[in-house]
Amino acid sequence: MGDIRVLVVEDNPGDAALIRYSLAEPGQGHFSIAHAPSLKEAIDHLSAQIFDVILLDLSLPDSYGLETVKNILESAPPKAAVVVLSGLDDEELALEAVKQGAQDYLVKGRSDGDVLRRAIRYAIERQRIEEAMRLAEAVFKNVDTGIFVTDASGNIVRTNPAFSRITGYEVHDVIGKTANLLKSGVQDDSFYDDMWDKLRSLGHWEGEIWNRRKTGNIYPEWLRIDAVHDSAGRLTNYVATFTDITFRKEIENQLRLQATHDTLTSLPNRYLFTDRLLHALAQADRSSQKAALLFVDLDGFKEVNDHYGHMAGDQLLVEVAKRLQALVRATDTVARLAGDEFTLILSGVLKWQDASTVAEKVVESLSQPFNLKEGKASISASVGIALYPDDASDSDKLLIAADAAMYAIKQKGKNGFGFFRTPQS
Repeated sequence: MGDIRVLVVEDNPGDAALIRYSLAEPGQGHFSIAHAPSLKEAIDHLSAQIFDVILLDLSLPDSYGLETVKNILESAPPKAAVVVLSGLDDEELALEAVKQGAQDYLVKGRSDGDVLRRAIRYAIERQRIEEAMRLAEAVFKNVDTGIFVTDASGNIVRTNPAFSRITGYEVHDVIGKTANLLKSGVQDDSFYDDMWDKLRSLGHWEGEIWNRRKTGNIYPEWLRIDAVHDSAGRLTNYVATFTDITFRKEIENQLRLQATHDTLTSLPNRYLFTDRLLHALAQADRSSQKAALLFVDLDGFKEVNDHYGHMAGDQLLVEVAKRLQALVRATDTVARLAGDEFTLILSGVLKWQDASTVAEKVVESLSQPFNLKEGKASISASVGIALYPDDASDSDKLLIAADAAMYAIKQKGKNGFGFFRTPQS
């Protein structure tokens, strides 16, 4: 440590000289001393330079008693420690001075050089600790991250304002209770067993979790829990910090939706179609059933687009998507591959007639007029059907087979459906 900068606020020249002499004695630390015989001169010193500690007499020509402590603390920088040096041996006065912010209270004539130097060093250290605690408290109260502290048994002993803003629970709702009141039921017991195993072995845990607000609504949060130990290594507390990641999850879901769904019709796009088709074929293999792929191409869509414009064409595609979705089960998939090309994946097909029934409904439904904003429009559909495993051994070949069946219908005059191969009864 370099020179300890000391401001002696003392109106008695003899006492001031004695302090200077005591600090000049051999011992730990070197002291750079300035002297102010009044409160006004002390304030002038404090505005002109920085001090580590202020040795303060309570009886000054322009200030007396605890008012002197108050005035000097208002003028001193936060990092400066105040040690009262008084001729009064008054325990109540000493206690009030410390309550107001002084770090120590010494009685004149009872402290030799060693005691005074030690008191100064301790006061500076306590002031640093208090300053760090004030900053930590300010962060605790003002940070947007929710924080709660529990004892070693998991009972909540403290929360910050962000905790209440995020969860809806006020301090009195949770003090003395465990964090179980936040449980959403989304995670099972094995999740929490794993969490506690990591906390005990590593001293911390971090991850995504779903919790419940006071309103009953569940929400996702990113949670970190740290174990706190005392100097002897004994567990004393757990500190949990968390942030509400609802907005982030919404953005992730939107991005996932954009990556896997057609933006116009909200149907699965080619990427998700491929994934769903692979699942349907795997299910067919497991259950010894069939899967059917219907390839739907709209007849007359270009004419509607050319006549009414692209806005009407888009509206027509949206309406086609709605009609197709109304014809299939929740376990089936309707996808838009590109332009006016749609596919239907039918899983759990027991016989080829199941696929032809749906195809017939598709042709019938799409042949009905569409009431668009720009006017009435009529189209038809050419539907090709391929069966797995009858017509193909994998998803790529199945799509090629369904596409070929669709083009065969186009060549025959459109507005109908047909199989890649004529099914055997």
